[in-house]
Amino acid sequence: MTIETERLLLRPFQEGDAEDVFEYLNEPAVNCFASMKLHSLEEAREEVLKRSSETEYYFAIVLKESGKVIGEIDAYPEPADEHGADSEMDTFSPCWMLNKAYHGKRVRL
Repeated sequence: MTIETERLLLRPFQEGDAEDVFEYLNEPAVNCFASMKLHSLEEAREEVLKRSSETEYYFAIVLKESGKVIGEIDAYPEPADEHGADSEMDTFSPCWMLNKAYHGKRVRL
């Protein structure tokens, strides 16, 4: 699934996104809450492959004009019951990370 706005695309990750992913996951200020720091482009390639296989919950945030991936948004399903026993997965915890170079930019949705 792809979601399109005037300036952005939210789409599944693609293999060619590794350099952009490394750019924002190599910056500690961006990923300090998610413990997702990457140390190499190879690690970024591996992460992109993982993310590209999870098209239902992971979305790349892409500038429509340039095709640059500037971050990601994802949601983790959680069981309605705190113990997870036979419960419907009807609650999601969102997570997002943005390239620090794009913080504070106005984005109309």
